Amino acid sequence: MRIAFDLDNTLIRCGYDFPLEKPARSMWAKLLGGEPLRRGVVVVAEYCRQREWEVWVYTTSYRSHWYIRKLFWLHGIKLGGVVNQQRHDREVTPRCTKHPPTFGIDLLIDDSEGVRLEGEKFNFKTVVIQPQNTEWALKVIATLQELEH
Repeated sequence: MRIAFDLDNTLIRCGYDFPLEKPARSMWAKLLGGEPLRRGVVVVAEYCRQREWEVWVYTTSYRSHWYIRKLFWLHGIKLGGVVNQQRHDREVTPRCTKHPPTFGIDLLIDDSEGVRLEGEKFNFKTVVIQPQNTEWALKVIATLQELEH
């Protein structure tokens, strides 16, 4: 299975003050810098890793692939793939904000209700996580457990 996370307001603070993870590679984080990730992402990524599922990022931002991979590496998370706005524009043919099926993504975790509506229209599964939801990781894991069965 392939799971993808949105970044802004889902895993990276952009106007919402949710709790953050402490980087597993804290010395490197101090040297390399970057944006911290939302608390809970390590637990969800580990859940996926134990099942040999791929963790991806699908964002409409213009952050580079290298930068995004670095953010996750600092937290001990190896990404299977990254879709940023440039890649989306190059490879997606349906006219929509995001299109996970183009990249073989089975579930998209996002904060946008609009992306969920596109999921209904273009037939892809989305879990909407509100930035203020401190139990978001449990909701995602429960959804993943449903998909397993």
